[in-house]
Amino acid sequence: MSHKNRVIDFIKFDRSLTGAKQLYNSLPNKSLSFLGSFNRMRDTEADRKLVAYHLCKAVGLEERQMLALWGTKVQSQPEEEKEQPEMVVVDFPGTPLEKILSLNPATASWKEIQELAGALSDDSERDPKGRKKVDLLAFIKSERELAIVETSKEVPIEVKKTIKLREQFPFLREKDCPDILKLLVNEMITAYEKYKAGRSQLFNSLTAEEEALLSRDIVDNFIENKEAFAELEHYKNNGQILGAHPIFEAQKIKEELDALNAEELSLKASALRKNISTNKKKSEAADNVEDQAKYDAAVELYSWQSQYVKSLLKKK
Repeated sequence: MSHKNRVIDFIKFDRSLTGAKQLYNSLPNKSLSFLGSFNRMRDTEADRKLVAYHLCKAVGLEERQMLALWGTKVQSQPEEEKEQPEMVVVDFPGTPLEKILSLNPATASWKEIQELAGALSDDSERDPKGRKKVDLLAFIKSERELAIVETSKEVPIEVKKTIKLREQFPFLREKDCPDILKLLVNEMITAYEKYKAGRSQLFNSLTAEEEALLSRDIVDNFIENKEAFAELEHYKNNGQILGAHPIFEAQKIKEELDALNAEELSLKASALRKNISTNKKKSEAADNVEDQAKYDAAVELYSWQSQYVKSLLKKK
């Protein structure tokens, strides 16, 4: 089936954010910046319609065709015709990382932070810059990132067997499963795919700058995969959402923006444009990879908020 027909069928039979992300990720003309905005979307008519527009745009369907399709009711698709992509996650080799990944800085006690920093210092023969809590947490973060990259270099990529998520987390099949957890599944799979692709590049000849950027990406995707997996495990064991993954913070921001009136949204739009411009300039002027990544992340954060505010203003 052609990409165009797959998009048409999606609008006819599905229209879910979960299905949209899986489909959009498979399209050759996808926009990576828009792909990254999925985890900040809510299951609203406006967001679903926005996704449909970008799907159609990626396969060459005109907006009038999309609107004509969108104007029809969602049809029931025969069960045998539904594509059920295999959802898998790899349990990353974590033996050297277990001590580091076991600590949650937000909930850890001062004693736990001290003990872990001391153990890591003994193992690595490196010392924190100071003895304050902020110094120890910075040291733990640095050691964690280094361990992730080093483990990625040392262990073969196909080291662990893949696990079918719907078998491990049966609640994903249930009708009352929160949509946001289904989105998390896609986040986890995407993070693993990016992590795996990044690992393979580590063995290429890279400059110090290229390896630093790639390592940053590998670390982020490794941690994102772990955070999403932790959310699913928590819901499986407790029947409640943990809410620690960044996707929930994005949802909270959207809810706050939804509550603004037209005048407040206009002021917010102006402030966001200023924040985007400021952080772009800081990114261009940054003299190290970490600062550049920090400012780029801020640009991305403010950019999706700006787009969302624009969509809200159109409805006012």
